[in-house]
Amino acid sequence: MTSPRILIVGEDKTSAAALAGLLGAHGYRTTGPAGSCREALEAAESDRPDLAVMDLVLEGACDGLDAAALLRDGLDIPVILLGVNGDARVRERARQAGACSLLPRCPDIQALLVAIETALARKRAEAALRQGEIRGRALFAAAPAALVLLDAAGRIRDANPAAERLFGSPPDGLAGLPLSRLLAPGDAAAGEALLAAGLGGASGHARARGRRPDNGGRGGEFPLALSMAPLRLSGAAHALLEARPASLAGCRPDHPETDLSLSAEGFFVIDADGRLRLVNAACTRVFGLCSVPEPGLPLEAALPSELATSLARDASRVIAWNEPVKKEMTTTICGTDKTLLLSLFPMGIDEASRLAGGLVSDITDRKHLENQLAHMAFHDPLTGLPNRSLCLDRIRQAIERSKRRENYQYAVIFLDLDRFKVINDSLGHHMGDRLLEGVSRRLRDCVRGLDTVARLGGDEFVVLLEETGSNREIIRIVKRIRTAISDIFVLCDHDIHVTCSMGIVISPALYDKPEELLRNANIALHRAKGEGRNRFKVFNTRMLEDAIRLMDLENDLRLALKRGEFFLDYQPILALRDRRLTGFEALVRWRRPGKGVASPMEFIPVAEDTGLIVPLGLWVLGEACQTMAAWQKRFPGAEHLSMSVNLSAKQLAQPTMVEEVERILRATGLDPRTLKLEITESVIMDNPEVSILRLKRLKELGVRLSVDDFGTGYSSLSYLQRFPIDTLKVDRAFVSDIEASENRKIVGAVVALAHSLGLDVVAEGVELETQSDVLEGFNCEAGQGFLFSRPVCGEDVERMLGTTREGKTGETEG
Repeated sequence: MTSPRILIVGEDKTSAAALAGLLGAHGYRTTGPAGSCREALEAAESDRPDLAVMDLVLEGACDGLDAAALLRDGLDIPVILLGVNGDARVRERARQAGACSLLPRCPDIQALLVAIETALARKRAEAALRQGEIRGRALFAAAPAALVLLDAAGRIRDANPAAERLFGSPPDGLAGLPLSRLLAPGDAAAGEALLAAGLGGASGHARARGRRPDNGGRGGEFPLALSMAPLRLSGAAHALLEARPASLAGCRPDHPETDLSLSAEGFFVIDADGRLRLVNAACTRVFGLCSVPEPGLPLEAALPSELATSLARDASRVIAWNEPVKKEMTTTICGTDKTLLLSLFPMGIDEASRLAGGLVSDITDRKHLENQLAHMAFHDPLTGLPNRSLCLDRIRQAIERSKRRENYQYAVIFLDLDRFKVINDSLGHHMGDRLLEGVSRRLRDCVRGLDTVARLGGDEFVVLLEETGSNREIIRIVKRIRTAISDIFVLCDHDIHVTCSMGIVISPALYDKPEELLRNANIALHRAKGEGRNRFKVFNTRMLEDAIRLMDLENDLRLALKRGEFFLDYQPILALRDRRLTGFEALVRWRRPGKGVASPMEFIPVAEDTGLIVPLGLWVLGEACQTMAAWQKRFPGAEHLSMSVNLSAKQLAQPTMVEEVERILRATGLDPRTLKLEITESVIMDNPEVSILRLKRLKELGVRLSVDDFGTGYSSLSYLQRFPIDTLKVDRAFVSDIEASENRKIVGAVVALAHSLGLDVVAEGVELETQSDVLEGFNCEAGQGFLFSRPVCGEDVERMLGTTREGKTGETEG
């Protein structure tokens, strides 16, 4: 499985590199960036990308529209353009250039991903269509039956080689001749009626006489069976004629005028004594005979014994009971197993001359293809394991057996690999595929022959254990699987360590649908992963209740954004030395209708998992900036207060995040120097290079930056020096137990480190005077916590600021 390769083209190399990193994080391979039309064409010629993402503005005389046309027409590479898409003239030029999409200069990542997948799907469909046309033409030419394509005027558009042989093609071919050229004069009207039906959208059949040039006495008229089918090509009505040689009506099968030599289907006749009366050339080939046997030769003398015995039995039945027989049989012919399709039917004028006619086709290749298709429909192409469809069918059978047999027990294990994406990203998808193949082999080795191991897709596997004796046996197999997977995989000189998490459902349980059982095993799997990975969990009904509760919470969150159910509280931040108010931290709250105010610990993780944190975070940022700007206008002295707002990992990953911050600052009129954006160190260390670029752009706007929960992550000092940050916030976990010698040393080291880098320090969770005294002794500048104030609503902040304005106090109460 090779991920698509995307060419990045843009004048701004920094933005292009950031876009490449973003696409790489979503599983695409990127090449470039190219800055001009010439560089784009050279890169496309050498790398052959699947798609290009290109700015409208490029270096040199050619713009992105010119380059898009050249890539599309010259190399058949689809292009997505980035630029101003509100200009009708630009949109028209983009359409003429063949661009797949025209998106804003800094597009929403979801919109860009949708545009990329749509363009790639369209390219695959076009390639499949072209391939289909090639295959269709090849099938038309190779068809054993005579096929003739007719247009609305009744003239021949095309004829395959079989038709040219049947009708005796003139030197210039059959194309352009009227249909009447192929038929005897007396049957021209029947041919026209059949053509009219085909052009009118109906199928038709008729008997007629064909004609061919009389060359040396071998031509003349001959009987035909005609079939006409409607066909539309390029929007116009056409008809497809199939012509097959036919026997004259009422004649005996061994009549001299009967011509079966040109038939592509095997035809034979057997009499009541089990002798072959007639065999055509096609039948001789199917039966593997060296030559056409003499008429009257006994079946056992002409054919392989197994085939002769079967045909004699079937012919006797047809003749005795006057009933047709149709069957498939597999027999050995010339040392090779072949599958034959046989149809025997009664023939003859009267009872005394009753015969059995037969048609035979070699369908060995077709049966082999059917078996391949059946296997592909129910097995994973990479590992050869049963796929989701076959897995569900096996589970359905286990459920039915458990209903019929009181002592029948089974178990379903839903398994996936921990941190498989890291292996794919670091070593490539081909190594990921080799790992999945190795995992599938080890899983098969861990279970019995009656059990099922299936792959659902990606790194997800399902193991169905049947006839389990006890729960202890199930857990023993689960532990065996965990041990087998955790052993080192050696792939192309790489030692790969991987673990797995498992969710288990054990019968007896009241299940009617296998999808329900699989769902519950998946729920248990996610509970295992949430508790630390490399472990297993057995499903219980509480897990399902929790999953439903989380789903309801997600749905309520989506509605809450539309209904405006969120509001902000503000945590005061004070200088430790003189208890002077220096700013606030904005904290989002959710007032759920009928359920009170929800804890952030309840809904923030769900918002993070579902991506709702992005629109929610933008709302918090806009609301906090608007509120602070209003306070600064109303209350003298508030101009120097700061507003701290948290940024999540998904927000920082948005390519338009800096532009959104700039838009909010411009709309609210807030001084950028009074806005402080807080990012946890784990977020910025997730992708430090991209984080540095984003944070530098934010600093260029004038905002201040703070690293939240410092000390709980894994940031290195080399990166910490490169981050353009202003403040370190010491996590409350260290502050709450600061009187302990170990924590006191850690906090002291963090404060000293921050000061050595020119940063100020804010301590979180200050609840006791003793904690404040220790922090002040370390020269920690500021703190926040219940010692100074709980988070308060906007009205309380305004009263606080009003009190400060009147000069009553410089501190907050609480």
